[in-house]
Amino acid sequence: MSESPEIGEQYTYSDGTIEIVFVVEDGRILTVREYPERELFDAAVADARQEGINEAVANLPDVKEFTQDDDG
Repeated sequence: MSESPEIGEQYTYSDGTIEIVFVVEDGRILTVREYPERELFDAAVADARQEGINEAVANLPDVKEFTQDDDG
């Protein structure tokens, strides 16, 4: 593990969950997580409080904008 996370660092958990560092700013770290199964997500957020929709994230471009097609 690096001393200070860098944007783009990817971590893989033993259950198949993937976490990628998205933003590092003022000591705060924003990550994106991908769960291989719905049940793992449900277990991870079981004790969390759902607080509605984060409009800044909801208005990001579609995930297809962040993936590469066969052309490049």
